[in-house]
Amino acid sequence: MDKSPVSDQSLPLRARHLAESLRSNDRADEASDVEKILESADADNADTQSDPTFDALNRLDNLVKSFLRRGKWAVAVELGTLVLDVREASYGEEDLATMSAMNSLVSAYWGQGQYDDAVKLGKKVTRLRKQILGEKNPQTLVSMSNLASAYRGQGRWEDAQKLDSRVLEIKAETSGRGHPSTFVSMANLATSYASQGRYADAESIERSLVELGEKKFGATEASILTWKSNLASTYRDQGHLSLAERLDLEVLEARRESLGSEHPLTLTSIANLASTYRVQGRWADAESLDREVVATSKTALGEKHPQTLMSISNLASTCRSQGQLEEAKDLGEKSAAGLKEVLGERHPHTLTAWADVAVTYHVNGQRSDATKLGSEVLHMMEESLGEKHPHTLSVMSNLGFMYQSQGKWDQAGGFAETVYTRRRSTLGEEHMDTIAALEDLRRISWVEAADRNAALARSK
Repeated sequence: MDKSPVSDQSLPLRARHLAESLRSNDRADEASDVEKILESADADNADTQSDPTFDALNRLDNLVKSFLRRGKWAVAVELGTLVLDVREASYGEEDLATMSAMNSLVSAYWGQGQYDDAVKLGKKVTRLRKQILGEKNPQTLVSMSNLASAYRGQGRWEDAQKLDSRVLEIKAETSGRGHPSTFVSMANLATSYASQGRYADAESIERSLVELGEKKFGATEASILTWKSNLASTYRDQGHLSLAERLDLEVLEARRESLGSEHPLTLTSIANLASTYRVQGRWADAESLDREVVATSKTALGEKHPQTLMSISNLASTCRSQGQLEEAKDLGEKSAAGLKEVLGERHPHTLTAWADVAVTYHVNGQRSDATKLGSEVLHMMEESLGEKHPHTLSVMSNLGFMYQSQGKWDQAGGFAETVYTRRRSTLGEEHMDTIAALEDLRRISWVEAADRNAALARSK
């Protein structure tokens, strides 16, 4: 049965209500953007015979895309939902513009951290575009890429990687390896590889992208900055800290200048540099940046946005390393509980936050709570991420250290041997984490040998 068309008054009325709501919630600039669109549409329609709903929809659709470019995720969700509702009611879900509105709303959901909503709608628009346009159509490929990003947001990295690989395969065939859109798909695949702990594979792609991209587009073009940012994170994960710091600083400077300090991408860059400082042991520098990210994220993204909650967890880790244990505990528990509520108990970000809380408990003298929580997190990570994922091995290493401090050398030794063996096979013998695991294993072996010698001496 055909859907009833939306009245000419319905869309402007709903849009004005949205503008009023935005203004009442101290989002006057965004409210003005919506109101200006409506005013210009009214003025133009007075002089023409065009369909007023169609014209206003197109203008509001473009405004949604503008909000997405500016990282205004919340209002993009609200306005995008309005536009999609009206398009579906007026023109049906198989209309090309309706599918475009779906795709925009998927991006908005992703940016807002509403990953379940993004996956649900992403599956729908991908299915529709495959049926109507075909799998190899550029618009279908965009929907597939967005769905892969939503999978990554959920922590479904294998699903994301499979979809990214398929998109890249099609783009290489239809557009060629040197096409800019193919570069974007290569970057997406590298991100999935890095999420799975396949750092060497990720680095290989990211380095080639940065080299090719700078020649083709210039050093500060937005895509190049994203690829440099990703490469910096991969360098940090592999222990190449000076290289990571150099790229982090370069990207942050460019993004502050071009996007401003409140843009989500800029906040990501600040957080990345703080992470590099933490690994370098530059706690004061890391704390300054962490506090900036937390304060700005609360205002720009909202207190329950996953990016805000993760920034709070990062600050908790920095505070702990400087002996600020009460603040570290409070912040860590708040972040982990918030991520559990927003993303779910078994999401990788939630598990990582709780693992960090376990370390804080241990440092704070709550040894029983620390080992209990650490064991629970390890079990869930082994099930959800896999036994050899770097995050899983970090939790196992931390739990082994807790056992060492309690004199439980058998458990500690078993964990140390497992961590070293798995890191050597996945990260390589020269990786800093593998070297640290070997040193830990040797230390435990020396202690156990000393205990055996002492026991033997006593028996004589």
